[in-house]
Parts: sequence; structure tokens; C-alpha cells
Amino acid sequence: MKHAVFFDIDGTLAIRRMVPESAVKAIRMLRENGTIVFICTGRNASYVRRHFQAYADGFICANGRYAFLEERILYDHPIEETLLETARKDVLTCGGGIIFFGNRNAYYTGDNEGFSRFKSAHTDEPIEFLNFLKETEPIYTFDIFFHSEEELALIQKHLQNYCLLNPHLPWPTADVTVFPYDKGTALSAVCQTLEIDKDHSYAFGDGHNDLCMFREAGHNIAMGNAVPELKESAEFVTSSILEDGIKNGLIHFGLIPPFGL
Repeated sequence: MKHAVFFDIDGTLAIRRMVPESAVKAIRMLRENGTIVFICTGRNASYVRRHFQAYADGFICANGRYAFLEERILYDHPIEETLLETARKDVLTCGGGIIFFGNRNAYYTGDNEGFSRFKSAHTDEPIEFLNFLKETEPIYTFDIFFHSEEELALIQKHLQNYCLLNPHLPWPTADVTVFPYDKGTALSAVCQTLEIDKDHSYAFGDGHNDLCMFREAGHNIAMGNAVPELKESAEFVTSSILEDGIKNGLIHFGLIPPFGL
């Protein structure tokens, strides 16, 4: 009987690109047991292929817009051009910046401060500075830059009918889920494609965008460092990322046996 476990990256599996040793060992044991491991993230496909390929069998990227298992594409929903242009105008009207991600490159529009912020955070990723949208590659997600929490609130108000923002405070950026697709719709589709029963699916997360993943998974585990809303919706709250949260959550559900380092 197949099981699948879905891990968010930032704040759940890793801090930037650092994966705790206990999580590395726990995931290795999980895969050796025959469990299918997916990373389910707001990051784009090129980022996860470069930095997290060794930790999973498959990936849900761009907050649920694109999913693949090895070289097999399971789910592919780029954002419509009209919606991208609406988002661009809304964010710029509020004074913020916006960076669009395809599966290869990134494209920024906004002021120089926002460009510098994203450039320093994505040092190994090509970023093109655009003052307008043009034909590029298919776009699967975008992040926003804001100068203050007041500006963030204004952007959230403009985008709330078609987006969910996941702020990275205290950093002045947020990743964005663009409806009607999210981590949950992708998780459900992946499980159906791979014939995994919902009760045999498990999701680990820490942020607001993981609420979508929790909606569809059979069992939900919030990290000890998760936002309060996610903890309230979780079946189990494990310890924080730096206190063996992944290891302890998997042991709690009997997916791996207890172990020491």
C-alpha cells in the first residue's frame, strides 16, 4: 500500500538551503521504506532541481502550478497572461515590486531597491529587469516586494480576490499563490495520478500557503515554528525545524522508527 509525504521547503525542510542532519536521515529512511517523497513549495522548478533534487522523488512547485516526478510532468498550469498583467499593475499601483518566475529564469519589474533585494536572494538565478511584461517563457508564480507593512497590507487588499500572499517577515517579500490552483489542488491531483489513497498522504508545513496543502492531505503536521493559523488546523504539531521537527513528526505517525544521530 503506497504512502506519500509532502514537505514544504522554507521553514519546514530547510532554512535557506540548509537541511538539518536529522531531517536528511529521516527522509532517507522514509524513501528506503518505499514511501514516495514530494517537496511541495512556492519555489520554481529550476531552484528545486538545483538545490533539493537529492531529497525527494517528485516536486510540486510554484505554489501548486507545476509538478513533476523524475522526468514525468504530472501537473502543468502556467498563469494566464491577462492575470499576470493585472497583478503587475496592482502591485506597482501600491508602490511595490514584482518578480515573475518561469521554470528557467526570473523577470522583475519595480524599483531598484526591490530588484537588489531579489538579486541578493537569488544569486544563482538569472533575473531580467523588465518595465513591462513581454513574451517570455510560461510563468508559474511570482513574489512581491514591499517597503513597509502598510504597503504589504495595501497590496494584499488589491490582490485578495485572486491571490494568497505568504509574507516572509521580517524580510520585505512574499510568495504568492494564484488561484484557482494551489498546493492543495496539486497534492490532490498527484495522489490521484499515482493512485495514493488520501488517508495515506501526509503534509508538513509552516506557512500560510500550507493551509491549502493541509486542506487536501489525509494527515497534517505543522512545524513548531509554524504560523498560529497552521498549527490550529494541524492534526499534529511537531517540534521546530531546528529541534528535529521532521524526524519527530514522521516517528509520531509510525512512518519511520525512532533513531539517534
